[in-house]
Amino acid sequence: MVRRRVVIIGGGVAGTAAFAALARAGVDVQVDIVDPLAAGAGPAFGVGDAALLCNTSVDLMSLLPGLPADFHESLRARGVPAGREEFAPRREFARYLREVYETWAGRPGMSHRRVSRRALAVRPLGPGEGYRVVLDDGSGLTASDVLVCLGWGPPRVPDGLRDRPGIVTSPFPEERMLESVRPSGRVLVLGTRLSAIDAALLLTRHGHRVTLASPSGALPAVRTRTVRGAARIDPAEVHALDPADPRLTRRILDLVTRTLGTAPTCADASIGTLERLRSEVELARRGQVGWQDVLVELVDLANPILVRRDQDARRRVLRACEPLTRYLGSFPLCNAERLLGLLDTGQVKVRAGTPRRLDGPSPFWRVQWPDGRSEHFDGVVCATGFTGRPLRVRSGVLTLPKAHDASPVAGAPPELDADLRLRVDGRSERIWLLGVSSGVRMPFVNAVHHATDQAEAFTRAFAET
Repeated sequence: MVRRRVVIIGGGVAGTAAFAALARAGVDVQVDIVDPLAAGAGPAFGVGDAALLCNTSVDLMSLLPGLPADFHESLRARGVPAGREEFAPRREFARYLREVYETWAGRPGMSHRRVSRRALAVRPLGPGEGYRVVLDDGSGLTASDVLVCLGWGPPRVPDGLRDRPGIVTSPFPEERMLESVRPSGRVLVLGTRLSAIDAALLLTRHGHRVTLASPSGALPAVRTRTVRGAARIDPAEVHALDPADPRLTRRILDLVTRTLGTAPTCADASIGTLERLRSEVELARRGQVGWQDVLVELVDLANPILVRRDQDARRRVLRACEPLTRYLGSFPLCNAERLLGLLDTGQVKVRAGTPRRLDGPSPFWRVQWPDGRSEHFDGVVCATGFTGRPLRVRSGVLTLPKAHDASPVAGAPPELDADLRLRVDGRSERIWLLGVSSGVRMPFVNAVHHATDQAEAFTRAFAET
């Protein structure tokens, strides 16, 4: 067996959490972190504008398990005013991520290096011989264990728009978006969820008028916090839920109601987007959003159960949770209040439906809507989320996507054990997929604390062996 040497592919949230967990455990290991970007420079948190907020409360964003106040203490040390239930600017979390990395990289006896390349494949070297991580310059790294922590892939762009000149394919980095649209113009933002709302808040502050458009025209729900322990669900009730139950959605909603002691207070969907947002803002101001605490608890209990179930069971649960999507992906009250003010003044409009035809951009974009009406816009921004990283396994080799490539290469999707180890030909490899990369096995992995918990579990198992 080769000397214990861990290669971490990806130096973002999951990669940094794993690195810090290994360093804190004091295990004798060489660590290589492979990432062309510096810590904290990825698309999720590598932004500059203070208006772009984390979508999870400060108290749930520590990178160090067992120290839930670590991010909060870091903010206080830097003089950033943010309570533990508040939503900090994303750029502050990027600074914290760099701080965690630099702190543990400087630990005496910690043997590590950062490799500014992109990994393309992980090849087994033979029984007991470890692996070779192939890099984009043709070189490679030898490892006894490999952690794949890639995070999200390129922006998801509607069909036919990716290669259109003048289309802004993502609101991030925000400077590029703002430079790509005419000053004080009318901007069409495709999407009505979190990234689209961020785009609207930034664009309007720079004098633009914005139309948000999506097939449903629905905005996310509004919440005031995301913290652990504010609600208590009996784990036995979650274990008792049957993925094959045709009334699973109803069972989940009943569980939420029992936990709250009353039916969740939700705004009527039939009153229209603007009035629904106004109603949800008022409910949040009054503290009548108890569902926000129940859903955090429910997800944290469901993940370790579902990771041990088969793929069909996980798909059934995800389908059953579709009515909860706008609540699971809700946004902070402070941003909801800002957006409501912009809707009231007409600086932002929300439209249900996507363009039937889009011509331009010279001298402007002409959009034809499904109802036959047409409008002119000075810029078009895609804010429809991000793709996953299409990993594939072929002949025992794990292949990773190239930069900005959302299309899968040849091979089968990775199969993971319940402990998130890659399984090839019935054999568990010493290759783990953590964070967003583990989404092929663990259904709900968007939050920082999920990646942190996974990193801690890996380090515990690694130290034991």
